[in-house]
Amino acid sequence: MTDQRFSQPATDRQWLVLAAVFGLFSFAFVLAYHHMADGDLWARLAVGAAVWKNGAIPRVDTYAFTPVLSAWIDHEWGAGVLFYSLLKWFGPSALMILKIATALTALLVCLAAARLKGTSWTVLLLLALPCGLTILPAYVTVVRSHVLTYLFFAATLLCLELMMRGHRWPAAVIVPLMLIWANVHGGFVVGLIVIAVYAVAAIVIRKSAVIMLVTLFASLAMTCINPYGIQFWTYLVPALAHPRTNISEWSPMPIFGTDPYIGFRILFIIAVVALAKGFKKDRSWVGLVILVLTAYAAWRHRRHAPFFGLAAMIYLGPSLEAGWEQGWKKVPGVAVFAVYGLLSAYVCTQFLPRASLRPAAPQDFYPVAEMNVLTQAQAEGNLAVPFRWGSYAFWRLAPRIKISMDGRYEETYPDATFSMNHDFFYHEGKDWDRLLRDYRVDYIIVEERSTKLKPEDLRWHAFQRVCSDDLTSLWARREVAPYLIGVATNHPPKVDPFTLQSVR
Repeated sequence: MTDQRFSQPATDRQWLVLAAVFGLFSFAFVLAYHHMADGDLWARLAVGAAVWKNGAIPRVDTYAFTPVLSAWIDHEWGAGVLFYSLLKWFGPSALMILKIATALTALLVCLAAARLKGTSWTVLLLLALPCGLTILPAYVTVVRSHVLTYLFFAATLLCLELMMRGHRWPAAVIVPLMLIWANVHGGFVVGLIVIAVYAVAAIVIRKSAVIMLVTLFASLAMTCINPYGIQFWTYLVPALAHPRTNISEWSPMPIFGTDPYIGFRILFIIAVVALAKGFKKDRSWVGLVILVLTAYAAWRHRRHAPFFGLAAMIYLGPSLEAGWEQGWKKVPGVAVFAVYGLLSAYVCTQFLPRASLRPAAPQDFYPVAEMNVLTQAQAEGNLAVPFRWGSYAFWRLAPRIKISMDGRYEETYPDATFSMNHDFFYHEGKDWDRLLRDYRVDYIIVEERSTKLKPEDLRWHAFQRVCSDDLTSLWARREVAPYLIGVATNHPPKVDPFTLQSVR
């Protein structure tokens, strides 16, 4: 029987449908506006290319000249193969399309799960605004492996909601989904946690307990089906606990700020007020637990905020409606449409003109000119490079040139390597130049806006400047610098960073 609280006149439904269409297109345009390539993408593409070329997953890192771990366990190898395959078959725009498709699908899946809980479209469409703003930081670059995690997280919650309603077939979706998830991103651990939460709830209410427990243990078993077997967990557990204090997205969420996570703060306040006013009537303990866990994860590490946005989309609606039941009934569909109409107008003026499906890696963000010089010169040797540009150099220059450090971080490098690289570029400590003293370094790329190195520091170590601009400078050993200066003076051809082909 349909709950009359959520029934709406036909004209209202039409306005709400139009609002939903406007919302989807607006979000798609905002996602297309954000088409800057993130540093982590390059390492994923490089790994995918290596698998294509060698027919096997690299087990030991051969791309760095600095100390690396004895075994390379790549928890995102599957994402790398997917990204590189799309790039190879369909071109760079396919990566943008993948990002947009996964984001929209995750939202739609959460909407479907919320409808199972009886939330009206009026509430869902209004709630979708802060929820969409909360998940947006996960999609402000071209594409990263975690977009698959957010999609699988949403799909898992939908399947679990169906199972709590007596359906058994979603278990046959969750288990193989976990197999894929465990091979594309370490975020699958979140999937195991929410399955465990639902399993405990099923035991408590004595409903669907057996199928939930079977699903949980089968999903756990699926995570061991990977190129590394059970050894995968021996890497993953320490990696999950790794502090990553020098990476901003892993730092705690500040209470106040105007950063990209403003949507989370707004949604968190809405959630606290809604739960305080409406939870006694709703009493969805599973939803409350998941909201608390995802909120805690976001406050602890800001990059986890999208989990809270997706969870709130599913679980917050009933408390909102229970707290303001009469108020929601008075909101006409045309008012919701008006809100989305204004949003669409804003998106069309502020985002659409600069939206693109073509990924960007511009010279004011990456050391493009320096890479072009090294590529044209067919240079070989070892390159000291800042952490955030390491993966870009890895993709552009391997295997002729090895790097000092890149964004794979705990996958391949001990903490000592990260510290040595950081100390060099920021001139920290008495042993700041150990990278140059203990290892042969042929080239150095300096990020001029952040480095603490001075030109005399590099000249004293027998390096000469090859080329520079406001963002970067390229240095080389004195014996090879003249040749590179000649290449730079002749303006080497530009290289498309995705296809690695020369362009004029």
